[in-house]
Amino acid sequence: MRVVGLVALSLVLGCAFAQVQVQSVAFKGVSVASPEQVGASVYALIGTAPTEPQLRAAFEGVEAWYQQRGYTLARVVDYTLDESGALTVEVAEGVVEAIEIQGAKRTRPEVLRRLVGIKPGEVYNETRIQRVRQRIGRFPFLRTAKLGAEPAETIGATNLLLQVEEEQSLDFAVAAGYNSEQGFVGYAELVETNLAGLGHRVRLQWQREQVRNPLTGEYEALRPSYGLSYEAPRALPGAFNFGFELYDRAPFYPVFYADLDSLRRYERRRGFGAYVGFDWRELFELRLRYRSDRVDYDDAPDTLITPGARAANRGQFDAVGVQVIYDTREGRFPRSGVYATATVERAVKGDFRFTRAFGEARYYIPLPHERTLALRGAAGVGADNLPLSEQFWMGGYDLLRGYTQDEFRGNRLVAGSVEYLFPVLEAVQAALFVDAGAVWSRDADLASTPVRFGVGAGLRFASPIGLLRLDLAYGKRGFVYLSVAGAY
Repeated sequence: MRVVGLVALSLVLGCAFAQVQVQSVAFKGVSVASPEQVGASVYALIGTAPTEPQLRAAFEGVEAWYQQRGYTLARVVDYTLDESGALTVEVAEGVVEAIEIQGAKRTRPEVLRRLVGIKPGEVYNETRIQRVRQRIGRFPFLRTAKLGAEPAETIGATNLLLQVEEEQSLDFAVAAGYNSEQGFVGYAELVETNLAGLGHRVRLQWQREQVRNPLTGEYEALRPSYGLSYEAPRALPGAFNFGFELYDRAPFYPVFYADLDSLRRYERRRGFGAYVGFDWRELFELRLRYRSDRVDYDDAPDTLITPGARAANRGQFDAVGVQVIYDTREGRFPRSGVYATATVERAVKGDFRFTRAFGEARYYIPLPHERTLALRGAAGVGADNLPLSEQFWMGGYDLLRGYTQDEFRGNRLVAGSVEYLFPVLEAVQAALFVDAGAVWSRDADLASTPVRFGVGAGLRFASPIGLLRLDLAYGKRGFVYLSVAGAY
């Protein structure tokens, strides 16, 4: 950005008007706040006959005001003080003139400009630019993304330059087996994170699991599960996002780990969900959510659920909710930053009426030699009449490793973990971890509710479909988990 030097100009004008008393102050080019806020140091000169050093100090105060608020390109570029005492100050704030894109081969340039979220005519703010860098760096179809300022043709303006290196966006994963009695079992997933160069994410999932009948000891195959999800960041006018999901499935579990006696493995959920989100100040996203579910446990054997409980937990409901997301992480293996989310839902129609709230936070602390300490906490609370499908389940690869999958449940939950992460290969990290958690119902004696612990080690692999996690954990006994995390 070009600026006019003030030294020679201020010396001339300072000498010419050294004896002129300032009677009024006016600003040109100020848009981010009122002139009184921006130029408080200049307005303080009214009623005085300032010397050139005093004028310079006042203008430095204006620039300091901008600097403290992230407007690092703002400068005082000119001023006049006429014989009547009218002081006029011109400021070049660093207006963004254009956004240039380099390195994009598949992603459409207009899509990247929309994802940046800064429009020509806005004032450059380094604090906001840093938040945009963090957000852009989390898109899985971009391997690297660099965003910075470049000189523009117009004095007092700047250009933004976004340099990207794209990542493979299409990924297919499958782990399956076949026998003549049960057919195919396993898991298959197709993920496209940059559909048609739009930055939209599409995920197709298929899963069919085996369980062992607790009465006969024979292996049986469950019904297949299907899922389709679509997410479109900033696809609506403004900073609005949307997404939807269609599903007919049992809960997803890692295909290489089978807990054969978990009631929740027999949970069947059919329905759809949708959300509309709004990005606020690059850090927050507010989502309005809706889902319509039909749930049953009809396949579960009587040894895991009584006929009466099976009937009581079979039904359909519509739920609306609000979700807030706060995210300052950057990259696939974040070394610093915070991710936090909280969701409150209310079933407003159907066979069940309940209120449910769940929150989670992750905090990444950078350590020397590319190592990271990752802290995680989760908590949930729900109404006393929560159906089984909406209760908080704990144990297994996600919450409280080292225990049977979904071994514990209730309408209250508190859980946490500490992970020490360090690189071993490119795009591969190793982890040492400790998990802890408790889950209970409202009518239970909280003092007698045990807090359970699990410890272990694992590996983390970056992939377009998410973070692949291989964990060996010990709690109640030893377990091996292979799972896919939906977010980094």
